[in-house]
Amino acid sequence: MVSLTALLTVWIWMQSQTALGQHTCPSTPQSSIDFTVKYSLPHFQTQKPIQNIAVNQDNEQVYIGYQNAVVGVNSSMNKIWEVKTGPIGSPDCETCLACDVEVKPEDPVDTDNEILLLDPDLNLVPYLYICGSTRYGICYFTDITLEAPAPQCLYTKERNSPTYCRDCVASPFGTKAMIAEDGQTSYFFVAASVNDRITQTYPRRSLSVLRPLSTEDGFEMVTNVTVLPGLRDSYSINYIYSFSAKDYVYFLSLQRENPYKNDSAFQTRLGRLSISNPEMWMYRELIVECRYEPKRRRRRRGAFKGTVYNGLQAAHFGQVGKDLADELRVAEGENVLYGVFAEVNKHGQPQKNSALCALPLTKINQEIEAGEEACCKSSTEQLSRGLCHFHCPCVNVFFLLVQNSDSRCTDKPTLVSKPYYRIDLFNSEMRNVLFTSVLVNTIGTHTVGHFGTSDGRILQVTTWCWAGEYAEVGMHYKVLNVDVFAMISMNPCDITSLFHMVPSTGPGCAHFKTCPMCLNAPSFMNCGWCSGICSRQEECSSQWNKKSCGPIITEFFPKMVPAGGVTEVTLCGSEFQSALRPPIISSKTHIVTVGSGTTPSITEIKPDYGPLFGGTVVTLTGRYLNTGVTRNVKIGDKSCTIQNYLFACLCFFSNALQ
Repeated sequence: MVSLTALLTVWIWMQSQTALGQHTCPSTPQSSIDFTVKYSLPHFQTQKPIQNIAVNQDNEQVYIGYQNAVVGVNSSMNKIWEVKTGPIGSPDCETCLACDVEVKPEDPVDTDNEILLLDPDLNLVPYLYICGSTRYGICYFTDITLEAPAPQCLYTKERNSPTYCRDCVASPFGTKAMIAEDGQTSYFFVAASVNDRITQTYPRRSLSVLRPLSTEDGFEMVTNVTVLPGLRDSYSINYIYSFSAKDYVYFLSLQRENPYKNDSAFQTRLGRLSISNPEMWMYRELIVECRYEPKRRRRRRGAFKGTVYNGLQAAHFGQVGKDLADELRVAEGENVLYGVFAEVNKHGQPQKNSALCALPLTKINQEIEAGEEACCKSSTEQLSRGLCHFHCPCVNVFFLLVQNSDSRCTDKPTLVSKPYYRIDLFNSEMRNVLFTSVLVNTIGTHTVGHFGTSDGRILQVTTWCWAGEYAEVGMHYKVLNVDVFAMISMNPCDITSLFHMVPSTGPGCAHFKTCPMCLNAPSFMNCGWCSGICSRQEECSSQWNKKSCGPIITEFFPKMVPAGGVTEVTLCGSEFQSALRPPIISSKTHIVTVGSGTTPSITEIKPDYGPLFGGTVVTLTGRYLNTGVTRNVKIGDKSCTIQNYLFACLCFFSNALQ
């Protein structure tokens, strides 16, 4: 037997050095944005899904159209009036009493809101125009200056018939409209999705221009065109968005490339009509695409391929801030059409793969003029005028000129054959996302985009690198578990049964989880750091900091070190570079520094003795025995195996230790 207490050469060697793979900072960085943050927003609850919104900037009122009703809402989200538009035959239906219209018993009774427009000159004509899906799409107007506006009918029975109805405007399959002024005259520009049935009885047209009568009881038909009879049930044109600027009104639609092939690819088209001369021979169409084109080095590797986003989902017409204007090479404040696109398959279904393209209006018009000029050039192969679904036969300009030498080449409806495309500003980063709405506005020099998604989120993006390198996410927050269908005016909103008012500066700052992310948010969001939370100054009850951030330490090791030596200490966390003087080794996620520590001491060894041969479990008791990163225990010149951090050691002895 050997007395262990007699062996005075008990040596515990505790080495304070960094052991690779034993103590490292977590590789997964802390999330800087919490996409699950919920904000309490002012809202208005409707009984049915919202279908249209009109915003009156003059009196800060919003008019909301949904099935069987239109309501006026003030800036506090309180209802100020309501007009019932259905069900047809109900004693509550106010529009039913305004017009003498005979309907069939089998006709639908619930009225969807198809058109909701304010008059362009509200000071002179304070009217809100309402057109529904029932009663052959006739329209009404209300005086919004009244406390309880009553609907007035824009229809006269004597001037209309089942075979010709100039006062029948809206289609139950979808309608977009704009009101544009030419001098003292207002015109309604209407684009409607039609089939054979609604073009036969109290007919509606695909495209029409109407002038309201001074007697305020109907319209005068200025011009119109409709899909040819043989195509009305097979060739659908889905009108998505309309806007007007300067001399023209524009319509955006999704339709198949070839009206005679039901399996042809879908295209996005932009139609243009003149305001001063709203005749169909002035009508022009342009194919519009949004594309992703990978960089050359990526194409060589074969890892990426280009994408054509053929299907427009939503659009917004607005101005451009200096940041985006410089990239687009246009003037600050110029008019731009912003469109969110998706890949649409041959069945017309949009895929969860979205893109954003910005189309300057000047370049759109230049493309139309260039295409028109190319169509009129004399050559051996004359370009087709296209638009075969509107005209029969579809002949090229060469034969038109032969038949009528007095007719100008440009005096014909024309489809520009060459697509006009722009590059995805998100650089194909919005995979597995389906954008359903878009609103873009400017704040200072910033161009700020708001995007609604099919899963009920609103994404706000600014500080763009529009060349496709990056885009900084300012906000990304969930509103409801439903599609965000549209955004109107300067406030993106959820177009469901809840109408939300979301300021363009965003609903708050709490989704930024780290101080650096908080302080680097766009300045117009007014975010600062308040006791570990990103907030606005008025929401902070303690010190609010907008200038600097301290380091965030999440872990350090070793916890104890021996005295009298040099020890590397690793601190885990974030943003050390921005907060500390350069120590030894540092980065944004960890820092290694040096220092001295405590000396381990042994107060007891058990057992006092053990067998001469074999293994003995020796328990060491003392202070600071877990100091350092790695630990070795030796009795004499023999190493022991540490069983656990209670310092029970298994030691083997030989005759040399007798």
